[in-house]
Amino acid sequence: MEGFSIFALNQGEVCTCPSRALVQEKVFGQFMGRAVERVKKMVIGNPLDPRTTVGAQASNDQFEKILSYIDIGKREEAAKVMTGGVRAELSGDLSSGYYIQPTIFQGNNEMRILQKEIFGPVVSTRASRISTTRSRSRTTRCMAWTPACGPVMATSRIRGRAIEAGRVWPNCYHLYPAHAEFGGYKNSGIGRENHKMMLSHDQQTKNLLVSYSPKATGFF
Repeated sequence: MEGFSIFALNQGEVCTCPSRALVQEKVFGQFMGRAVERVKKMVIGNPLDPRTTVGAQASNDQFEKILSYIDIGKREEAAKVMTGGVRAELSGDLSSGYYIQPTIFQGNNEMRILQKEIFGPVVSTRASRISTTRSRSRTTRCMAWTPACGPVMATSRIRGRAIEAGRVWPNCYHLYPAHAEFGGYKNSGIGRENHKMMLSHDQQTKNLLVSYSPKATGFF
């Protein structure tokens, strides 16, 4: 549940916040029931209040952009708002703030909101078969949650190798060891950060081929 709800971390304004969730078909109903309950417990309010878990968006422009994407999602024929989807109505000095209720959409892979990174507290989810996860996860990063041990965990590691994403976290999320490269995959961009391989992006290979012989090379 914590891994799923991290889509609202820092109001979703983190480049590695999840923007879509593929949940195995046979557990989709049970899983999403618990997920919606977990998200509804989030406390929206003043970011300086230690009880707050979801604060305001960074700017009015970002606030309006997120709401516009939510409206697009609501107009999708296949979409269903499982929770949220509206501006958070707060009282007092917070009433004019840029607060949005954490939002969960259910739908299909063709929805625009499921394909876009909204950069807000919005996640799109759909039921998925394990066999189709690879083809639907061509992105920058991906997390795969399974039981922590046994054959299912072994399957997770195998699937993790098959998933076409720049970074895959089996049974964890948002771990950033300095030696682990980070970057996009296919339509999510090119290049890498961290790890020694990123140094190549700031360098250009050059060959300096020197002859120290006073004689001609002898070709002719």
